[in-house]
Amino acid sequence: MPILDITTYDGKQLRHKLKKETFTIGRSNDNNLTLSDKSVSRHHAEIKKTKEGYLLTDLGSYNGTKVNGKLLTQSVPLKHNDKIKIGLTILIFLVEKKDAVSQESPLILTTDSDYEKEHKEVLKSLSQSSAIDSKELLVSPVAIKAPKEAGISAPSEETQTELERSNKVLFVLYEISRQLNTIHDFRELLKRIMDLIFMVISADYGFLVLTGDETEDQLIPMVVKYRDNREKDSGKLKASQTLIHKVIHDKVAILTSNAMTDSRFNGAKSLFLQKIKSAICVPLWRKDKIIGVIQLDSIRFDNQFTQDDLELLKAIGSQMAMIIEQANLNEQIRQEEIMRSRLERFHSPQVIEMILKGSQETKDDIMEPKDLTATVVFTDIIGFTRLSEQSPPRETNLILNQYFSTMTDIIFSYGGTLDKYIGDGLMAVFGAPMEREDDAERAILAAKEMKRQLAVMMAKQDGHRKKFDIRIGINTGRMVAGNIGSPMRMDYTVIGDPVNIASRLESIAKPNQILIGEETYRAVKGKFKIKKIGPKKVKGKSAEIMVYEVV
Repeated sequence: MPILDITTYDGKQLRHKLKKETFTIGRSNDNNLTLSDKSVSRHHAEIKKTKEGYLLTDLGSYNGTKVNGKLLTQSVPLKHNDKIKIGLTILIFLVEKKDAVSQESPLILTTDSDYEKEHKEVLKSLSQSSAIDSKELLVSPVAIKAPKEAGISAPSEETQTELERSNKVLFVLYEISRQLNTIHDFRELLKRIMDLIFMVISADYGFLVLTGDETEDQLIPMVVKYRDNREKDSGKLKASQTLIHKVIHDKVAILTSNAMTDSRFNGAKSLFLQKIKSAICVPLWRKDKIIGVIQLDSIRFDNQFTQDDLELLKAIGSQMAMIIEQANLNEQIRQEEIMRSRLERFHSPQVIEMILKGSQETKDDIMEPKDLTATVVFTDIIGFTRLSEQSPPRETNLILNQYFSTMTDIIFSYGGTLDKYIGDGLMAVFGAPMEREDDAERAILAAKEMKRQLAVMMAKQDGHRKKFDIRIGINTGRMVAGNIGSPMRMDYTVIGDPVNIASRLESIAKPNQILIGEETYRAVKGKFKIKKIGPKKVKGKSAEIMVYEVV
């Protein structure tokens, strides 16, 4: 009597004898075999006994029926070991010679949507002293008896099987190393490695979880794999958390050859719900810390994991841990490159290095608004309107770009931050986002260099109409620095009364004159040749301010 060997999409397996002449399959409860799978039609297919044998017919289902990978277009006779796919369920048609007496009844296959979070004590670990060295296991030759003098005997079937497995193991380890350099997507890389594991260890399903950064009890599912390549939503990972926590907290690898009858499990409900017969769970290490686990499960009575399987998975786990560590480093580098590209538009290389070498808290909060003491520099081209009127727009643009490029390089060379370009002027800050004791001194050095480089630029210009002068205003004080703007557009800048005064000093400066405020003067007194201009009335201030000139 034929038998259907059924594997549901959640990994459950069972057998069903075809005792009736017409055997129907579908989602409706009035079928002989009911499949709780939304991709299965209510009356999907039927298997009918005829004189020629058993015929499989699709009953006009929405998603169709496949036999040995081919879509069914008409009734086909079934042969021993034919693979039938209905929805996400696999049915193997087997011909049994001996009849067996059993009472037929409709079957309803369902999947568990939720798993109990709390489980009882599971297994105890293998003794570390009994573990075989994984390197020896993988590279040591298979023991073969010396040939007799009469001739060389052919390797036994068992020896050939061991050699084939050893070759597979070496291939998998090589492929894991190779995939690291060819696949850059982290999750895709882990999925590929899990595929390779299934090539050498016959598991029904397996998964990889990582621990969270905050606590080891936080588990993050990364990969879930089933024997027939079906995947479940990783957000609903069904696993024995007791087993996983045992591996993580006791820092051991675990092997059980018969999980459902093993007395060490104390009747853990998860193992019975999943019908786990055998399981391996190994930790992934980062130095002396466990960062995750790989677990393989078997629900077949004739497929028990061995010590060799455990040692192999431990060896692969060691490689995966290195890959995960490398992936973390790659992600850090990628994030640093993103931050660097964002910062280098406005900050000097020195400031960028200080930010990137700082703590994570520094990196996260560096652009958040905060009070600090900084020195602001404003520069402006005198007579730019005249220059733009006398020169073609493209020529004016080239001159302006050359000027801004030179001035920006000077600001960066003295560790300043370019705040913004304002028409034909610019604003720079020394002391934001990170304060330094010599901010005011470096600001004045940068201003003096701007004057020198402008003179060099002007000496190279042909014609008087292309030449121009600049004026510079500098002031120091407490201000707010950070990202300011709307959620749609945020700019890093500084605001406060000292900023306004620096702008006013620039506006009253004469051609190629550097004016500084009272606080800047105090900060650099005795370090530069400075001339006192005296109190000046500036726009926006009710009282006069003291003004100094750097000569």
